[in-house]
Amino acid sequence: MSAGNSTPYGVKSLLECMCRATLLAQPDDIPEFMSTYVDKMAHFRDEDSRDIKEVAYRYQEQWGKNICL
Repeated sequence: MSAGNSTPYGVKSLLECMCRATLLAQPDDIPEFMSTYVDKMAHFRDEDSRDIKEVAYRYQEQWGKNICL
């Protein structure tokens, strides 16, 4: 079994979005930033969006627009 097959569905997408947000925001407290980011992403998710990849990318897109303002 390869390492790529042992990663749970959506984890790679979630980590990519979290890392990108962290690099863009350059927070002083990275653990606190990530905690807040994931908490807000969980609240962003609506009833119809249960696919973690879709939620991660949609939230990242919205978050990116807000940080650039």
